[in-house]
Amino acid sequence: MFKEANPFAAKKTPVQKTVTIPTSISAAKKNLEEKQKAPTTSEEVKKEAVTVVEKLGNDEFDKGDVDNALSEIIENLKSRGKSIELTALKQPFELTENSITFKLIGEIQEDAFQKIKPELLKTFRQKLNNASLTLAAEITEESEDPSLRKLYTNSDKFAYLLEKSPALKELQKRFGLETDF
Repeated sequence: MFKEANPFAAKKTPVQKTVTIPTSISAAKKNLEEKQKAPTTSEEVKKEAVTVVEKLGNDEFDKGDVDNALSEIIENLKSRGKSIELTALKQPFELTENSITFKLIGEIQEDAFQKIKPELLKTFRQKLNNASLTLAAEITEESEDPSLRKLYTNSDKFAYLLEKSPALKELQKRFGLETDF
């Protein structure tokens, strides 16, 4: 009733591709010629890929042109969700003859800028129609100007407000207020 597996039955093996070894030099040359005539996948891709090279001029540009191009680039990066790159591009920049130098705050912004620099350079060159345009990034130190310094502690905040309004010192004495609580 039940069929038992025959332990002596031939085992089935999957079909494997066999390679023939040429028996003569002429047969080997013939196989080589056939392989060279058949296009490989990378050759097919190269033939199918069409690159369009646009001739760019050397048009002059000003800060307004750069601002317009930069706003389009920023909108594109916003839609792609690239927030770190956005902060780097929102920093002030310096414009010289054919160069745009971004004034970045730290190394993180510089790393983000370097990642998008090739794409950014290509886009700027196309939008400004200037093939000799160059991009650079420069890390600037934070300003020592008291109006721009960051106030972290309550004492720092009180000292800053005291510089603006010395009458606060009188109020502090009159009401017995402490800055650190």
